[in-house]
Amino acid sequence: MTPPARPSRRTVLATVGGTAAAALSGCIGGRDDTPPTDDGEPTETERETSLMMEGTDYETTVHVLTAGEGPTGMVLGGVHGNEVGGVEAAHVATEYELSGGRLIVIPETNAPAVEKEGRTGPDGDLNRQFPIGEEPTTEIARGLWAEIEAYEPDCLIDMHTSRGILGVDEGAVGQTIFPSPAEGTSVDAEATAQYVNEEVIAEFLEENPEYAFRAARVEEENIDQNDESHLMAVMKAGADLGIEGWITEVTYRGFDRDQQAFLHDRIATRLLAENGLDVVSPLDGESLQSL
Repeated sequence: MTPPARPSRRTVLATVGGTAAAALSGCIGGRDDTPPTDDGEPTETERETSLMMEGTDYETTVHVLTAGEGPTGMVLGGVHGNEVGGVEAAHVATEYELSGGRLIVIPETNAPAVEKEGRTGPDGDLNRQFPIGEEPTTEIARGLWAEIEAYEPDCLIDMHTSRGILGVDEGAVGQTIFPSPAEGTSVDAEATAQYVNEEVIAEFLEENPEYAFRAARVEEENIDQNDESHLMAVMKAGADLGIEGWITEVTYRGFDRDQQAFLHDRIATRLLAENGLDVVSPLDGESLQSL
């Protein structure tokens, strides 16, 4: 039920070549400045990749961005393979420039599901396989959990999309930031929702107020995920490891893939900043209307 795909910004930039891509990035307010350090000198972001679950059907790329000392963040896309806006946004996150710290990005977490653009993979719904206080229940869930434990992120963002809007469309959860049980997550979710509403989509909300973002706890909402909230990766990470985390839900009702990715990007950059990770994104300078 995702909108028809069109060439994404990431695909376009990859296709037109390095020189043209750099020019385009500058025109749209992209990464033309590297974040400075405390002493004013530019910080270079180093990039490495590894493979999660190498040699299996679930093999997928893990991107590690490093820029000196600082906190560690993690961004997941593609836990549900049909939620292409989150996949696209996570790919954009692999291009971030950091002012410090480390960012782990897994754009296609459930690779078989992403490949077929289906919600589930061979082992079912990946976001229902993380019981609190117990071992994850499938091979892919254990593989993802091993990455979370290995990198020990200070904060974790899991990007999703929904067919509609929480409180507006029955059974839908879009335009919502769901915090993990860890301390401080609700405050960051509320601050980020306010930022997006007031500084990113304020003009759009004048005619479409139902699209305003909000923070909400899964267990307090009358939604299908309620009784399974403790089986989600972000919720387990918060409860078992004390990791501050959020499930970010953007609706695809009325938004194409690039617009979904843009909204996810704005949420992610703000949540990371709230946790000490300042980044420059290729989508800085864009707007919802420009995409």
